[in-house]
Amino acid sequence: MTSGRSSHTSSAPDNRRVLNPFVDDDIPQDAQSLVLLGTLLGAMFSGMLVLFIAAEILSDPGGVQGLLMVVAWLALPAALSILALMRPRVACPVLAIVVAVVLLASLLTIPFAQAVWEFEDSHGPINLVVLIGVLIPLVVLGRAMPGQAGWLMIAVIAGSVTLQAISLGLAAQWTVILVFGVLMPPFITVAIVLVIADARARRDSNPQPTG
Repeated sequence: MTSGRSSHTSSAPDNRRVLNPFVDDDIPQDAQSLVLLGTLLGAMFSGMLVLFIAAEILSDPGGVQGLLMVVAWLALPAALSILALMRPRVACPVLAIVVAVVLLASLLTIPFAQAVWEFEDSHGPINLVVLIGVLIPLVVLGRAMPGQAGWLMIAVIAGSVTLQAISLGLAAQWTVILVFGVLMPPFITVAIVLVIADARARRDSNPQPTG
């Protein structure tokens, strides 16, 4: 009797799904490769920038202060990334609000462009660090909601770069905008890939009638 129950239990199908960190299972099959490409590229670019910025902070100011600054910087992006991974439909409006707040803050600091530049010149590129912190959870959101993530990435990058260009222009620091020009195109590429993936997913979900 015991062996019979064991055999029956072991042969029962396991319906538990393993969470894929790069592509949600609900993404249509034809769009999964593009979503995978976008999230992998986004994860690679994000990881490289996080390592670079963390290394800079750990070397200057360094020590415990540097470590605490890195932890403080990554805490919110990590929390938002986990939310985007586990509850993407909840994370999407939250991230939209975060994007709006970041753009509003950039807009409101334009009248103080010179003071902002002097602060960043002595403390590091705060605006760039904040922007990267917003892009990280948006990449994670792209695994389940590629269209929304892609358009939010485009909005925050285009808005931030434009407002930073105005601010740096007022502070007569045009050359600094080149940093954004070098670092942002990879994320724009990721955003475009995700938007295309979403278009393909919608096409597959709503096939055109034939005949």
